[in-house]
Amino acid sequence: MASTANHYETHSAETYEEAYFYEPGAYMSHLVDLVTQRMAFDDNEPRHMLDIGGGTGNFARALVENNNLRVTVIEPFLEEANNDKSDKVAFVKAPAEIFLSSHRDAWRKQPFHQILIKETIHHIDEKLRVDILKGIYNELQSFENYSTTPSILIVTRPQIEIDYPLWDAARQVWKENQPSLEQLISELESAGFVDIKYTVEKYGSSIPLDRWKRMVKNRFWSTFADFSDDELESGCELLAKERPPDEDGIIHFEDRLLFITGRKIS
Repeated sequence: MASTANHYETHSAETYEEAYFYEPGAYMSHLVDLVTQRMAFDDNEPRHMLDIGGGTGNFARALVENNNLRVTVIEPFLEEANNDKSDKVAFVKAPAEIFLSSHRDAWRKQPFHQILIKETIHHIDEKLRVDILKGIYNELQSFENYSTTPSILIVTRPQIEIDYPLWDAARQVWKENQPSLEQLISELESAGFVDIKYTVEKYGSSIPLDRWKRMVKNRFWSTFADFSDDELESGCELLAKERPPDEDGIIHFEDRLLFITGRKIS
């Protein structure tokens, strides 16, 4: 049995890219476009962004490709991803909790203007989140000429209104582990962020049932980390009955993402 605490530590770059939501393609391109729009990147204004929990850095690389942007990926695991040839993407092996400390290593002395926390906010200890967000807020460089430019973007998934092929026990674990929209907005406000806005972005998705079941059994989300192999096997049987595939063996569902932005007072 895997544990939530070491879930991502047990993954390699290869196992991440085997998962539907993390591979290059139409889905990632769609997310890159949405993040670019929400963060109001400007080709005439160079930005430095921190991608907290950015994993392998593939999303960061896709972001810098068409934007006047540098990204530092903050990631406690996947050290092999640190070997990057691009001068636009750098890696720091550290958890989000590093912002609880006032000690600033060299990389923290480089001004950064924006923060991305994509699909990892639920992995930050709820008891520490506000203090971590305060630490981030205090170190952000505000925009002098762009008073409405967001300085933080949290991309996460809804707590309850989801459409993923799961079963009841997995949906309950999801609900228990995923902070609500209202909670995240409150935490951002407590940290000092203002002008907080959100949208729900929907993306029609389809995937072979066999591949989805394989991803679940490989525990590609931490939702599945504490299920035993036998429980995952039973769960896959249940989800297949609830969401039967079409004649080509494909299941269809809607991916729903929350995009929450806020900014630092200039």
